[in-house]
Parts: sequence; C-alpha cells; structure tokens
Amino acid sequence: MKEQSTIGIEPMLPSENIDESVAFYRAIGFEIVRDETFPYRFAEVRDGDLWLMTSSYAQFGGKKAFGAFIVNVTELGKFHDRFAVNLRNNLGIVPLSGLPRLTRRSRDGSQFRVFDPFGNMLVYMDKQYAPPLYLDAQDRTEEILNQVWFQRDIYANDRAAAKTLDRALEETKNDSGIGCARLLAARAEIAVAMGELELASKLEDRVSRIHLEDTEFRRFEEELRSSQELRNWAGLESGV
Repeated sequence: MKEQSTIGIEPMLPSENIDESVAFYRAIGFEIVRDETFPYRFAEVRDGDLWLMTSSYAQFGGKKAFGAFIVNVTELGKFHDRFAVNLRNNLGIVPLSGLPRLTRRSRDGSQFRVFDPFGNMLVYMDKQYAPPLYLDAQDRTEEILNQVWFQRDIYANDRAAAKTLDRALEETKNDSGIGCARLLAARAEIAVAMGELELASKLEDRVSRIHLEDTEFRRFEEELRSSQELRNWAGLESGV
C-alpha cells in the first residue's frame, strides 16, 4: 500500500534581533527549541503543535518584511488567558500598545492577536468562528461603536478607533445620557490600551457623572466598566 504523503508547515518570521524575539516568545510561554548561530543566526520556538522559526532572513531579501498567519484553535479563551498570565508573570504587565503586545479579545470573543517585537502578527481565531452578520445599526451610537469595534478588533488599530470616537464625541459634546456614556466608556477603554491612563481616568470620571436609569446601567454595565476591566486584566495602575 502506498504511503500517504503529508505536509508540514512551519512559519518563518523575520526578526532584526533574535535575542529580543527569543525573550518575548519565552515570556509569553513558548518553549525555545533551538537557538543557533550556525550556519546563520536563528531560533525555533514551540507552543504545543505550533512551531515557529525566526531569523533576519536578510539573505533572502526579507530585511523589511514581516510575517502574519492565522492560528485556528479550540478553547480560544484558554490561550488568551495563559498568554496574559505568562506576560504578567514575566514582564509585570500585559503590553497593550506598541511592539510587542497582546490584544484583548474581540468583542464577540472569537479572536485576538499577538504582535512580536518586530511586528509579526499571530491571529488566534476560534475554529468555530463565523463572520458576523452586518445588520443595520439601531441608532447613531451603535453605528459609531460598530465602526470602532471593527477598527479595534479586526484591524487591531486602536489609534484609528480613538480618532473615530474623538470625532463622534466632538459632534455630540452637548449630549448626555446613555449614548454619550457608551462613547466615553469606549474611548476610555481605548485610552487604557494606548497607555493613556490619565486620559482614561478623566473619561471614566465623565462617565460617572452622567445620570443613568438603573435599567440603562444594567444593560450596558460591561461596556461602561470596560476600561477598568482592561486595566485590571493588564496589571496597569490607575492614572492620576
């Protein structure tokens, strides 16, 4: 009987400094399988069945390149929690901005991203993920927040999300009520993710000053407290 052929794939991620790459992957919980200098500088790391190799790859013309791939997993939350715990234990915090960083989970809980020190992106995605249905927003607030969450979760671009919220808040600066509170809370969460803790505290204070009905608060409690939850999760101190 003819033996069935198999294919194994191991991503090769470019790095400008192998020591930094190895330190990050070790901090997030990967096993360092090989760390070599011959025939050229490279390292191989592993997390369960996921194997990665990293090197400068300048000899292949990839000096300015970066890598990106999708890791389909079951029990996505366990991966996210484990990475966060490892980073807090090894770095003191979960880095949320710049490079390297670990993003928070998307609003629907289906995915998150790991960026290594040189911009390589690992997209962890639930195996059962199905693209969301894009339904018409019920109001202007929902329309804005849908755009913000797409920028934050799919593009991993907090800066663009912040600009969208800043424009919306400027347009509605005289408004009050639950719509304004949700926009302010979303901006506070983005501020925490970008390391702007003082701004986040000011925005949280503005949210707390808005009078809400009990039913409104209960319905959107998770959103309204998202910045504090993110701060706690990442191990960050409150802004002054």
